[in-house]
Amino acid sequence: MRPCRWLAGLGAACLMTVPPVWAQAPGAAPSPAAVAGPAVLRGPSLEGKAFDLAAQRGRVVMVVLWRTDCAVCLNKMPELRANALGWKNKPFDLVTVSLDAQRTDAQTYDRLRRQVSGADGPLWSFWHGDIEWTASWAAKARLPVTLIFDDKGALKARHEGRVPASVWDDLADLLP
Repeated sequence: MRPCRWLAGLGAACLMTVPPVWAQAPGAAPSPAAVAGPAVLRGPSLEGKAFDLAAQRGRVVMVVLWRTDCAVCLNKMPELRANALGWKNKPFDLVTVSLDAQRTDAQTYDRLRRQVSGADGPLWSFWHGDIEWTASWAAKARLPVTLIFDDKGALKARHEGRVPASVWDDLADLLP
């Protein structure tokens, strides 16, 4: 038994010396290892419209990963929609990707949102199972995860959990 304890202790010591990618501070940009290669998000929206993040060059894009059973996520949705609507005449897109286990949960929420808020604004809604996307964005992350891409498609910011108010100023700085 003693050799096993020693081995377990060694393993724990090794793990403590290398911080995992998901342990970065909220709001910190991910390391290049966390998002290797170009960001990918393409496929049909919940409305059936084709979308490709790579085709959004010239536009600032905010991607929000969320679930309908996440209270913080649901709390932020009206603010996200209001700000997106305020920038509907700017080169800006708000992209929400539901990480719900069932597509019907994402569809039901989207249908209710459209009934209450209308379909105005630069808003795209997706269910993760319908699209090709960089799934490492959500690996072991605290929801919601908010990603900001500049008009050249470069990831400029990443936030986990509650979105700080300053993110809107940062995003506005990226818009012309």
